[in-house]
Amino acid sequence: MPSQNEDVRDLPDRRVPQPERDPEWFRPVFVLAPARSNSSVVASMIGMHPQLYGFPELSLWRGEKVRDLITDRPGSRGLRAQARTAGLARAIAEVFTGRQDLESVTWARQWLAERHDWDVACVFDQLQGRVAPLVALEKSPENSNREDYLSRLDHAYPHARYLHVTRHPVSTVRSMHQARKAMNLWDLPDELYHLHLLGTWLFHHGRIKTFTESLPPSRWMRVRSEDVLNAPEETLPRICRWLGLDCREGAIEAMRHPEKSPYSRLGPPNALGGNDPGFLESPSPRRVSAPASLELPPDWMVDPWTHVSVVEMASSLGYRHELLNERHP
Repeated sequence: MPSQNEDVRDLPDRRVPQPERDPEWFRPVFVLAPARSNSSVVASMIGMHPQLYGFPELSLWRGEKVRDLITDRPGSRGLRAQARTAGLARAIAEVFTGRQDLESVTWARQWLAERHDWDVACVFDQLQGRVAPLVALEKSPENSNREDYLSRLDHAYPHARYLHVTRHPVSTVRSMHQARKAMNLWDLPDELYHLHLLGTWLFHHGRIKTFTESLPPSRWMRVRSEDVLNAPEETLPRICRWLGLDCREGAIEAMRHPEKSPYSRLGPPNALGGNDPGFLESPSPRRVSAPASLELPPDWMVDPWTHVSVVEMASSLGYRHELLNERHP
């Protein structure tokens, strides 16, 4: 297996020819959401439906070729390639070997290295082929980080369906702040951190809205994560009807147990992640609270334009000046 810094382009003897593919072969479901949107538990719940196969975060679409995923760009910040590909390595190990241990994940990383010049869609095709006839469901916050990532998805799977998962902006930003402040990814003064995170929430949802609303209505759906977690008996059947899946009691009950997924726990030391760390430590779904209004905390330094834009976006996503928790007692 190549080392972390070894250039896979120097390994021609390990190259596996790329297979031909047809974009019509598969019709996966992609969950689109910014980070910290309760999307790990929501996607894992939906992926437990007996007719679906819920993958961990594969983080495939930030690159065109596998080499873009398994090597670090000079000067890049954030997670290293080894960590970013944890979910992908775990998925390959699971669907090809039925295990997720040190040996199988090492094999999975070698499998990727041997296919370093493949299009990323070919890798996802291989995974989907292994779990067929189940329909693949995948969620990675990176999928909608940029317009070209979404365009890559749409080009690879022209019949894919998209579930846009939302969360109240104040709850999302508080969760982002808790998770990211310690990572020190940006050189920002403390007083501007909430403004930066609100911008992340605003532009991410704006990008998803623009993309999904350009598609035929049958290919996308929007759902509030608070509704999935606080009223699953109402929301999960609605999602199943949209996807054309079995809505009977047994199927819905299976979706209420994301903790039974093979990816709902920490992986081996060479691929620990693959989903939100908090979810991996405690994967059972729980009720969540939501702020009573769209007003921002007074100690957040936010300019009027951003404040108004966030309120308008949140309103378009189904959030109002109301106590969401009282809607589903």
